[in-house]
Amino acid sequence: MPKRFGHFYEFGPFRLDPERHRLLRDGEPVPLSPKSIEALLILVKNAGRLLERETLMEAVWTDAFVEDANLTVAISHLRKALGQNTEEAEYIETIPRVGYRFVAEVREVNDELKPLIIEKHTRSRTVIEEELSTDNQSERGEGIVVTHTPSTVFARTVNLEHILLAAGAAVFLALGSFFYFRHGDERGIAAGKSPASIIRVLAVLPPQPLNDQELNASLSVGIADALIVRLGRVGQLVVRPTSAVVRYVDSSEDRMNAGKALGVDAVLDGSLQRDGGRVRVQLRLLSVATGDQLWARAFDESDTDIFKLEDSISQQLGSALSTNLSPTERVALSKRETTNPEAYALYIKGNYFWSKRGNEAAKSIDYFRKAIELDPNFAQAYASLAAVDSTTTGFSPEAEALVEKALQLDGQLAEAHATLGFIKMFHHWDWVTAEKELDRAIELDPNSAIAHHWKGVYLSIRGRLDEAKAEMHRALDLDPLSLIILADIGQLHYFAHEYDLAIDYCKRVLAVDPDFWVAHEYLVDIYRAKGMDEEVFNELLKTDFRSSPPEVIQHERELYNRGGIRDIFEERLNYFLKDGDHSSIGTARYYSRLGDKEHALQWLDRAASHKTFFWNAYIGVDPLYDSLHDDARFKEIIHRLNL
Repeated sequence: MPKRFGHFYEFGPFRLDPERHRLLRDGEPVPLSPKSIEALLILVKNAGRLLERETLMEAVWTDAFVEDANLTVAISHLRKALGQNTEEAEYIETIPRVGYRFVAEVREVNDELKPLIIEKHTRSRTVIEEELSTDNQSERGEGIVVTHTPSTVFARTVNLEHILLAAGAAVFLALGSFFYFRHGDERGIAAGKSPASIIRVLAVLPPQPLNDQELNASLSVGIADALIVRLGRVGQLVVRPTSAVVRYVDSSEDRMNAGKALGVDAVLDGSLQRDGGRVRVQLRLLSVATGDQLWARAFDESDTDIFKLEDSISQQLGSALSTNLSPTERVALSKRETTNPEAYALYIKGNYFWSKRGNEAAKSIDYFRKAIELDPNFAQAYASLAAVDSTTTGFSPEAEALVEKALQLDGQLAEAHATLGFIKMFHHWDWVTAEKELDRAIELDPNSAIAHHWKGVYLSIRGRLDEAKAEMHRALDLDPLSLIILADIGQLHYFAHEYDLAIDYCKRVLAVDPDFWVAHEYLVDIYRAKGMDEEVFNELLKTDFRSSPPEVIQHERELYNRGGIRDIFEERLNYFLKDGDHSSIGTARYYSRLGDKEHALQWLDRAASHKTFFWNAYIGVDPLYDSLHDDARFKEIIHRLNL
């Protein structure tokens, strides 16, 4: 058989094979999802060029609706696969708020194509990949190389009969898989591994779509979210929130590694297939400590009755996870947030964006509004819309009306009480009611990460920093991968003058998402407190100038090189002064950064007359104002904030 040659891209120890969609490191395959490979291929082909986020998304997810976060996740996976674990852009450079650039030197080479034989062992199965040669001889039936055992490789001539036999074998394996999942729980329990006896903390991972991956991703997240909410009602069980697991949809990450990262006893893993008007879901419960299968089931329902599918899964799984469910818990396992499937689908999409926080949160608003239009009695949609509205804007009468409507529909909804506490805290400076509502939310749902998080924020504002740390870390225990909780713990250490710890937490956030602007914003004053001017300037570029064109960035660099950080502060101050009272807290902050106490106090006094700025609530604990604490005028401002 004549040799075939292919075109490759090489950089560092890596070789990218565009024909086979493979990335190799020193000849060994690097596991990556298909979309991550496509993103890498586009970046490499355009090495040295800045590619805007929208351009990349359109190229990778052609004709499909996907969230902006999909690209962030794909780039994060690429960085990890390439070993780019520091802020230095060895391969992929992030241009905040704009896009990405592949910065490594790329070599284009032509080389002989070799059969790729991959054999990957896990605790439960061996995965064998087959590569079909595409040269002319393959048309005559040659070319599949299959690894049948760890020590034996057979090359076979394949004709139509063999293909049909292979198809038959696939059907046989699929049926076998069905019965394997159907009876898997009996095997696990028979081996003395009752799920109820060993699982206290659970992660429900979105089942992996086997077909129409882009279209079924939201359904996958929806099923996971429903199970998370319902299983969370089983008193003795802690279930990781949707915000913690949504990143694993369309992820090639090993499920055991995901379980370890989430700090759980077990993961619920599986697959989802929609075909012929039916939805088939296969699920298995795996011990993170041993990899053993503890329970398994296969479910099959009409795709017009997703609620029935969720009811069936939650009831059977709930019974496996708790041997003594109370009548109340059994009812709770089947409680539906809405009976309108279209409203529910919109809510799930909105909840995905809201769970991401940061820049993504505002994208959820339209989905929540449409869900409410379809089901005016959808309490959870009202509560979620109130939450995102109250946290992405200043004073918002609409947010209050929304949360009041949610509580009118369901007074036991923990998220609604937590959101009301947030509104009372930041929009009214009503600290007594805020604490009461946050405590009520925790009472209703002791495993609510958002309630513990916001209680931690409340305690930090009140100066009860040790209590705040306890609540924040409880929130992080419940949602270990939450970027906003990690960032806020960093801010809390800043309030406690523990600057090195503050930096550490913010860097942990940016290692996952370099564009998470909240962490960059916190770092400005953390670095300022340590006298690290160059780091302050670099963070300002990622916050105040994150949307600025290149010529503005160049101007700021020249200004910094001439006059240092003080000249930058003075320029930013003039910008805020032009905006008058609309930016009074920003003006006060820059006067404080410049050490101008008199003007800082004047503008803090103006800021205290407006309940439109989140930073107002932190005046009493922010080290930026330490030099003002003994001034009677500052004490009067604190009094006006009811602090």
